[in-house]
Amino acid sequence: MKFKATVLAGAIAFGSAAYGVHAMGANSEEANKNTQSAKISIDEAKSIALKEVDGKVIDVDQDQEGPYVVYEVEVQTQNGEKDIEINGQTGKVLKDDDDLLKEQAKITTQEAETIALGKVSGEMTDLDLDYDDRTAKVVYEVEVTHNGLEQDVKIDAVTGDVLHVQKDDDDDDRDDDNIKSSQVKVTEQKAEGIALKEVDGEVVSIELDEDDGIALYEVEVQSNKGEAEVTVSATNGDVLEVEWDD
Repeated sequence: MKFKATVLAGAIAFGSAAYGVHAMGANSEEANKNTQSAKISIDEAKSIALKEVDGKVIDVDQDQEGPYVVYEVEVQTQNGEKDIEINGQTGKVLKDDDDLLKEQAKITTQEAETIALGKVSGEMTDLDLDYDDRTAKVVYEVEVTHNGLEQDVKIDAVTGDVLHVQKDDDDDDRDDDNIKSSQVKVTEQKAEGIALKEVDGEVVSIELDEDDGIALYEVEVQSNKGEAEVTVSATNGDVLEVEWDD
């Protein structure tokens, strides 16, 4: 899957935490600065960890990735050292790598699949829960396959809104074979920006196409007024057409 990634790997790669706060220096000015965005304190994190395992806290690290604050509490037990990972906002002990994301998601995987299949035709072949750095949202990335064509549908895991639909790279290459590269002067990102100036909303899909030898982008935008397709020249960025769905 194009968007497939290990779920928030950086957020819980605690061993390389960039914001380490050692237990012995927990009262330092730096520790206070680092815990400003956490809803539970370092001492509370220690207490939570000691309820999980019997022993003595020997170190506390704090890590922040995106909106998440996570404590890693290292506890010395009779059987050796054990790391307890705790959500800095909720105080919940994290058992799995994707626990942080599951806490944020409001819709289920089944609901995400239904939303994706309502947007594009086909069969779901993969589904991942991930954190999208660009939109700062927890998202479901659903891969849908139909007649050999793969499309990735990105869905807001909190609201259920469809954020983006994109064809697999291989399929895009076949579609673009007849478009001369010399015609494409406008990037996909710039075309999205032009479309959003025309229609206020969120881009849910963008496709490079060709019409009578003219290279163009077809940008689908979801707005409060409905869904619109904005056609943008891939050569000069002119808006060629705005078509609203009935």
